[in-house]
Amino acid sequence: AKSLLGVGALDEVAPGVELLGLPVMFATLVLASASAAVTPAHPPRLHSARLAPSRACPSMNWFANAFANDDTLGARDNAGLTKEKTKRTITWKSSSGKTKQSTVVPGQKLRDVARAAGIPIKYSCNEGTCKTCQVKMGGGMVKVCVGKVPDKDVTIVYK
Repeated sequence: AKSLLGVGALDEVAPGVELLGLPVMFATLVLASASAAVTPAHPPRLHSARLAPSRACPSMNWFANAFANDDTLGARDNAGLTKEKTKRTITWKSSSGKTKQSTVVPGQKLRDVARAAGIPIKYSCNEGTCKTCQVKMGGGMVKVCVGKVPDKDVTIVYK
């Protein structure tokens, strides 16, 4: 007689034979449930996510140098630009004597340059009418909220 559970060696035991003092069918059931508890419910993965891509899937190395620079092309030029903008230097001087320099492009808003440099300038109207943000640039007074960087190196004195 064969067991319905298919436990291996116990399949061929004759009916009525005892194993460990228990009837064979009951012992077969006990052994089958014990092996089911030990056997994982899901089969093991063939590829672990922790493996490096080259070990998990060797074909992923096809693109290893796909985006590398091609040295045979020569020197890199500006991408379609005919002329590079000239950079200028602004020296910020506080009334206490501290100085800080910024490299800028002529035409940038003074307000943006001052914020990027961390210059503590007070603003009120943001339209250039209240003169709260007025600074001394060159020989005259300029309102930072509406002013632009000139096409020369300058020193700006702020409060």
